[in-house]
Amino acid sequence: MAERDDVRRLVVGTAAIGLPYGLPAPGAAAPLLIDRTVATTLIDAAASAGVGAFDTAPAYGEAEMRLGAALGARGRVWTKLASAPAGVDLPDHIDRSLTHSCAALRRSRLDLVQWHNWTRALAHDATWRGCWRALGDDPRVAQLGASTYGVDDAVAAVASGLFTVVQVEFNLLNQAVVAAIADAARAAGVAIAVRSVLLQGVLTDRATALPPHLAALAEPAARARRIAESHRLDLATMAIRAALDHPAVSWVLIGLDGRAQLDQALAAARAAPLDTARRRQLAALDLGGVAITDPRTWRAA
Repeated sequence: MAERDDVRRLVVGTAAIGLPYGLPAPGAAAPLLIDRTVATTLIDAAASAGVGAFDTAPAYGEAEMRLGAALGARGRVWTKLASAPAGVDLPDHIDRSLTHSCAALRRSRLDLVQWHNWTRALAHDATWRGCWRALGDDPRVAQLGASTYGVDDAVAAVASGLFTVVQVEFNLLNQAVVAAIADAARAAGVAIAVRSVLLQGVLTDRATALPPHLAALAEPAARARRIAESHRLDLATMAIRAALDHPAVSWVLIGLDGRAQLDQALAAARAAPLDTARRRQLAALDLGGVAITDPRTWRAA
């Protein structure tokens, strides 16, 4: 039963299904968009394995359209509202974004609609709050959530009372956000979903040679790899288990760009939980939320 539950706590992140994303493959200069047939096969395999949900967004290029075509009526789907340009009519923008997502995903009702890159400033915006509360009554929306970056916005999202799920970054090298919100989220009944668990491939055995702009992550990643090897685990399995075994985490997002990654995620979910001593050992890998653990800074490097 525990095995099945952990598989159902996996959420397939679809950024790499809709646009070039993450570290390039060995020998490649840049990441490539995966073939549509490969994406369809991958989505079908994940759904058949019983993963808990698929997380997508209008910002992920072709992801919503590809996911809708491959998934049909199966599974649970999370999406996000497209960013609102300055000066736009917000109610109209929200309605258009939601209408577009429902059409692309071929669904009349979405299991979770998140505000993409929510910031604490929005909690004080009366217009936005009114639109958001109205969205909660929209029959196309089952639950409302937010994706955030950094400690401050995550703390504000949990405290706002506006979301049932808050999606934040978490991995072996960046554990600060979950640590900051864990107690408040539990008290408020807010579920924590974590992404960037493999740090776009840095915390996998694929990343034996990082590009120059990620050189600062080389030694921390190597230290994590040595710990994994000492416990006869591969690095990705240990990274995924660390997220699944965190007592504050409800959902673990895994970005996929191939079948090998899906098989690895499923194997990690079926593996034995990490014991308390090992989790404490992994806690020492945390770099305290330094900028290099935020992939948004990599584009500027």
